[in-house]
Amino acid sequence: MDPLLGLLQLVDSSFPSGAFTLSHGLETLIADGAVRSPEDLEAVLRISLLDRLARADLVVLLAVHRAAALDEVLGHDRRLSSVKLAADDRIASQRVGRRLAVEASRLVNNELLAGYVAALADGRAPGNSAVASGLATRAFGVPDSDAAIGACWGFATGLCAAAVRLGLIGHGNAQRVLRGAGPIMREAVERAATSDPRDLRPSAPQLDVALARHETAAAHLFAS
Repeated sequence: MDPLLGLLQLVDSSFPSGAFTLSHGLETLIADGAVRSPEDLEAVLRISLLDRLARADLVVLLAVHRAAALDEVLGHDRRLSSVKLAADDRIASQRVGRRLAVEASRLVNNELLAGYVAALADGRAPGNSAVASGLATRAFGVPDSDAAIGACWGFATGLCAAAVRLGLIGHGNAQRVLRGAGPIMREAVERAATSDPRDLRPSAPQLDVALARHETAAAHLFAS
């Protein structure tokens, strides 16, 4: 399959990874009144991309995409789990990552991806989504920089879709937010490309608090 088509398949919301169940803390922020407008959503997206993904998940995705052996992949996986402070965030990342890895392995024959799926089965790997995405895109022949942009796009579309489902914005405003986020996605990938995967430093305290508070909410629509 053409690598571009492979990337589109992996980041499509219909791919059975379960990513559509995540709001990435947005549900709590809206319930608290901290996010009330498209402009507020843009700010959340910017912080998420530049201060969280560009400092952790994208760094690991790129490192995994270049990894030479399974042990190296597993080390990156464990390090990423260690900086996901909120249990909601950590569990959601692992649930989506496990499904992504398993489903991708059914579509392509790749030794490293198959080894990772085996490591998931016997408990050696946490299963973070960034790790699964790095392995899946590599197996699909997608270049690492394109894979990272695809991860940004998948995150952004998921966040905007959650905003629509939560009644914050309509579909038109969601598309405007996505259109305007292009340069931020590029900046996030550039930052991640120059970061050390052994020194992950995501920093977005308000989002971490929102994710942590979501765990004990009386009711919620999303898994995180």
